[in-house]
Amino acid sequence: MAGPGSLVALPDGSTSTLDGLTASAGEQLVGSAGIAAVGLRFPLLAKLIDSSEWLSLQVHPDDALARRLMGERALGKDEVWVVLEVDATTRLVTGPARHLDAGDVAAAVAAGTMDLDACDLRRPTPGDTLNIRAGTIHAIGPGAFVYELEQPSDLTFRISDWGRPATPGRHLHLDEARQAIVPAQHAELVGEAWALDGGALNQPHFRLELVVSGSGSDRTPNGRSPEIVTAVGGTVILRGSGWSERLAALETAVVPAAVPRYTIATAAGAIGVVGSLPL
Repeated sequence: MAGPGSLVALPDGSTSTLDGLTASAGEQLVGSAGIAAVGLRFPLLAKLIDSSEWLSLQVHPDDALARRLMGERALGKDEVWVVLEVDATTRLVTGPARHLDAGDVAAAVAAGTMDLDACDLRRPTPGDTLNIRAGTIHAIGPGAFVYELEQPSDLTFRISDWGRPATPGRHLHLDEARQAIVPAQHAELVGEAWALDGGALNQPHFRLELVVSGSGSDRTPNGRSPEIVTAVGGTVILRGSGWSERLAALETAVVPAAVPRYTIATAAGAIGVVGSLPL
């Protein structure tokens, strides 16, 4: 994971969180776009999610609802998934079942009766990219291995945990979920076969790019945005003026915004995912 609370290794052998580094390095790390977006906080969150069972059915609030419910510093959560691996039975929930209207969805949420029959299920393929806007009901099913890029927020409202017992740290949020859900909204397929529609996904809160097998990419953060680079298969090599970093599969590097220019090279069979702030 690469995000506000992630521990990162520093050249002197010490460690710090990305939020801690942002507090000291400021614009040098997060860039002018990061400061404008969230101030002295690290502005992105990237995860690798490996699910052996159904993860909870959930929804995230948008910024306005997050602030109304949780205070003025709260952030909502838009996110995007890149599907890395699946098995033959893997399914993703990408919204409510399409035959349900807004009243049906609201009633099922309020009653705590949302189940898979009330959900729109997608059979994913590696290389699929799905945009999950705030307000979209979603869940990741067993057998899925997914890269996720999102706003730096932990606000998740659980609609169902598929009958698992509630615990103090894991319970349902039915009233909050009812307020957050946009009933007609579904995940949007924005890329297939490791290619993004239009070459990149440029959303209000993040930008996602893929660097595919055997290709390279010239990058120019140049003070605007940090870049989170993750090798999601094979080896990815980053090279800048006087430095280089070799990422094995599933390793991540954060390139500070102050880096004027660097390159990403992918070995044959490798894929790199780059998360940054939108242009």
